Formats: sequence, C-alpha cells, structure tokens
Amino acid sequence: MHISEFHVVNFKLFKDVKVLFHPELCIFTGVNNSGKTTLLDALALWHECLTKYVNLSFNPDSPYFYGKVGNSQRYYPLEQISSVRCPNFEDIFYQRDRQNHIILKAIFEKDDKSKIEISFSISESGATYRLELLGFSKMGFVSHFEAFFKTTPNPIGFSYASQITSLQQVEAFATQPQINEIIFNRSSASVLRNRLYALYRHPDVDIFQQFLVDLSFILFNSQQRVEIYTRSDIQRDTRIVFYVKIGHKDVEKDIALLGSGTLQIIEILVNLYSASSSSNRDINLILLDEPDSYVHRDIQNRLMQVLTKFIKNNQLFLTTHNESLIRSADISNLFHMELKPAGVYKSLGSHHLQKIRPRFKGIYPNTLKPVMSELGSTNGLDFINAIEADVLLFVEGEDDARTYDALLKIQSRPKKYAFWVLGGISQVFKNLAHYKTVFSEIKNEKTLWEKSVLIMDRDFLSDQLVATLPTFLQGELDIKNFVTNAYTLESTLLTDLNRLSRLLSNWLKYQGEEVEPDVLVLRLEEAYQKCAASKAVDWQQDKFIEHTAHAYKDIREKLKEILKKKSNPGFIRENDIQIQTLVRSHLKQVQLDGAYYKLMDKEDVEAVINEALTLTGLTFSIETNFIELIHLVDKSTWMSAWDFLLTI
Repeated sequence: MHISEFHVVNFKLFKDVKVLFHPELCIFTGVNNSGKTTLLDALALWHECLTKYVNLSFNPDSPYFYGKVGNSQRYYPLEQISSVRCPNFEDIFYQRDRQNHIILKAIFEKDDKSKIEISFSISESGATYRLELLGFSKMGFVSHFEAFFKTTPNPIGFSYASQITSLQQVEAFATQPQINEIIFNRSSASVLRNRLYALYRHPDVDIFQQFLVDLSFILFNSQQRVEIYTRSDIQRDTRIVFYVKIGHKDVEKDIALLGSGTLQIIEILVNLYSASSSSNRDINLILLDEPDSYVHRDIQNRLMQVLTKFIKNNQLFLTTHNESLIRSADISNLFHMELKPAGVYKSLGSHHLQKIRPRFKGIYPNTLKPVMSELGSTNGLDFINAIEADVLLFVEGEDDARTYDALLKIQSRPKKYAFWVLGGISQVFKNLAHYKTVFSEIKNEKTLWEKSVLIMDRDFLSDQLVATLPTFLQGELDIKNFVTNAYTLESTLLTDLNRLSRLLSNWLKYQGEEVEPDVLVLRLEEAYQKCAASKAVDWQQDKFIEHTAHAYKDIREKLKEILKKKSNPGFIRENDIQIQTLVRSHLKQVQLDGAYYKLMDKEDVEAVINEALTLTGLTFSIETNFIELIHLVDKSTWMSAWDFLLTI
C-alpha cells in the first residue's frame, strides 16, 4: 500500500500542485524555497487532519475535540495545528490570504489497484481553522476507512525527522504518548535517547543488533563496529544515558559527544527501525528533511543503499539539494521541484531525454542535467554521469539515445544508463579502438570500457555478417555489442506488424481518431508489400549494389586500421569481387524471405505507416512522431527485436 497521488491546493507556496509519488521512496530536490519542505509540511498537515478526524470519528471523547458543527466539521485554534509550525494564523494559506481554502487530498493504492481518496479542506473561521472532511459523511467515512485499511483506527504510522546538530545534555524518560507528540511536533531529536531505548529493549533482540550493523555499514563501510548501549532502566531512573564505542580500542563516551553527521545518521535509522518494528500499521509514512546534512559523500551513497531496505510497509519521503545523494539515487525516485505554484510533478524516471542539436556527438545529457544545472553544476558533470552509470551505451545517433532510453524505462530496468553518441556507423569502426584506449583508463569500481555496450543498426550488413560481427568485436575489442535485426532502429517497427497495428491504434487515439488494430494490420500488410515492390527495382540496380559493396569495403579497411598488426582481421575476408557477390546474395535472400525490414530505411517506415493511415487523413512524420510512438510502448506492444535490451 502507498500514497499514489497527493494534491495540494492553496497551501503556503502552492496554489495547485499535484505529485504522483513513487510507491516506495520519493526524493525531492531543487533550489532553496522551491517547495521541498513545503511538500513535507503538507503531508504532515494532511496526516494531522486525518489523526484528528479519526480520533473524533472512532472516539467521541477524544481530547482533540474543539467545537462541533454537523458531522464532518471541526474547529481548531492556531496552537492545535502543530504539524506546520507557523507563527501566524494566516501563514499556512497561499499568499497568506485567509480567503483561500486549503485542500489536501491523498489517494492510497493497494497492490490490487484498489484505491481510497481521503481529502480535507481547511479554511478560516474567525480565530480558528475549520477542518472539514470532503466526500464522506461521518458514518460513510468510518465504513470505507475500515473496509480499506486493516489496522483501524490508526493504520498509518507517521514520523518526521528534521536536521540534527546536537543532543540536549539531559534527557528524561518519557511515556510513549509523550514521545509520539514530540515527534509529531518535529522535535524528534529531543527524544532520540527514548527512541533508542525502545529499540534497545525491544522483545526481538535482533532488531537492535541489525540497527548497529546498518549504522556501522553507513558510517564506516563495516570496517569498524559501532557499539551503543545503556545502563539506564526506566523502572528506577528518571533520565537516560547512552554510551557509544567505535572499534574495539575506543573508550566509551556519551552519545551526545558524537559529531552532527553521525547523530544525523542515528536519527534517520531510529526512524526507520522504529517504523519497521511496529507491526500494527498498514503503512508508515517516514519524512526526512535533508537527511544528508553534515554527511560525507561516501556515507550518503551507503545511506541510500540502506534506505532501500525499508520499503516494505513504508513509504519514505526525503528532501535534498546535495548533488552526491542525487547521483546515488535511482532516477525513478527523484522529483525536481521547480519554484512553480501550480503544476504536476512526476519522477524524473518518467521524463524523457530531450532532442538536442543535429549531428550531435559525445555524451548525451541525461534527465538529471536540468537539476544539476539549477543546483550550480557545470556541463562537465555530464561526464560524471557516464562514470557513475552502471552501463555506458554507445549508439550511432542522438535519436537512438532517446529511443533506447525510453525503451529501457518501459521495462523498468534497475540500472543507471548513460549514452555516448558516435555519429553514424562509419564512426563506430573509425573511432571505437580509440575509445577503448581512453576509457580503459577511467575507473570508478569498473573502468568505463568494462561497462560499455555498443548498439549498431544492421544497415546494409548481410545475415552472415550480423551473426558474426558481435562475436568478432567482443573478441578483438572486448566490448559487449548488439546489432539490430532491421536496417535501422526505426525499421524494427516493421518486424511485427500486429504489434505495430496496436501501437498505431493507441497513437491515433491521442490524435482523436479511433481505428481498430484489426483494420490497421491489414492496411499495414498491404502498405508493406507495396513499398517492397516499389523498392525492389532499386535494390536490383547496379548502382545500389555498388554503393552497398563500397560500404562493406569501408568497414573492411577501417577494421584493418583498428587491428593494425593483424594481417587477417577475421571479418569481411572477401575481396572486392567477392563482396559484390555477397551483396547480391543478401539482397536476393531478403526478398525470398519477405524480410524487407532488413533493407527498408526510416523513410520507408514513414511511407508504410502513412499509406496505412490514408483512411484517417492524418500523416506520420518519422522525425517527430516516431519517438511519440515509442513513448506509448508497453509490454503488450513490445517488439521482440528489442529483447536484447533486457540483457544489458
């Protein structure tokens, strides 16, 4: 279960903002005052509204009761709305205008896709806030709430950890209700020892030991063991004292003597472990405001690894503008706040690479570029994207980079990818050996070359060469590589006309046209055969054969240059006359097999699709509409020609 969508209207910086959350971890980044903390405040206020209303609905004698109008409205003075910490009554309203009505809406979604929407309105009423539940009567709310959640009346755990610089000198034992209230009021650091004590005395002794294991990993990469312990006892003492030792040679010291960075990590872990050790919640919402403050870069990377362990029954929200933490996070968890009062925010993982200048070569700027630029980073950091990526993909053109990026996101590949645009197949064979020389010397755990993958269009290559080229390049240049089975990347659309018909049908819906796939597939088959027939004459011309043979010879010579000291490169061994025979044989076999996509270029793809679309009056541009089509691909319209991406 998770919050799938959160809608904020007329609250602080936000006029009308909707956020589509990641189900497990949401990391909000942006410049100062861009709305990161405001979003956490809105979540905290929504939860406070829910808590107050649940207490009133399930317990009429709740101490939160303050005034009564009807079944769904309650009134609260400023001091009883504690989650947003505003000094003045009007501070919570957009533009500080009391006439604005705040609306906070959260949509919860289960694994079975069932949902419940819980919305609250907050408005001014004299010197009090009027809180109103939207969409339900009191009894209707209780019945729906109990039907959706299992652990009513309090199924949603909540904690909010802010930055911590030091611990207070003395901390008295507190009751659990007191601790909960202090956490709710954003002063969790003042009861850190109390929360540590709860973990230390937890019935499951393994919980605190695992807490120490994770702490040692984050702080010291498990090279030193952190020990934390107490001799205090709630049955006899009024205050808590915790001691810490780092490594077996260290002397014990009070935990308050630890540095701010270490205390910050302890604060975060206590929140995570306290939530996870509680079994009486459907879900825990854990809010961490700039948890990376005062923390070293390597520690931030290990912190991100530990955070991902706590996704079961937890939804984590954290803010940051730290470049290192951003780079160490999965892009699907990142949300970039943009100083705008209205709009929809989605994770950067749902964004696509943007088209840049024609004939671009080099490392392709990824979707983090606008974020890094806004945070003050320079274009040179694009190269860091390649160094820190799991895979560096060499592709021929910038359209290939955008397309493969979209396809990899459709399959939710759990890796970070960077793209290096070579500038055409001729550049592949001309420069690949040079890239190997340079990239084999650049290392971050692995060298850049060790995590490089080459993807090429087959262009004019015969089936025989397509089958042998990957093995040859792997052996000679030590690079994993793939050759598409169609003439160009765009031509892969023609490898499965049934799936293309469904994909086109979906695209047409976005253009306001309804055409069934069954109709489109027949028209595509006719257009495909018609295009092949018109091209057959060209394919048999001596001029076309000579042009193709020249391309073979060019590859042969470039490979000889790459492998300078090898008299027999083992690839394209044919002489000039034999190459012409090879080309003629390839053209003949393609036409016998009806596999025309092996010879059709992207202009042919455009012609086939437009011929099929004549019944609609719409036209399809391969330059602008192809990427639109790719963005509509799902698993039902995934082409088997792209399956090689699943192995990268």
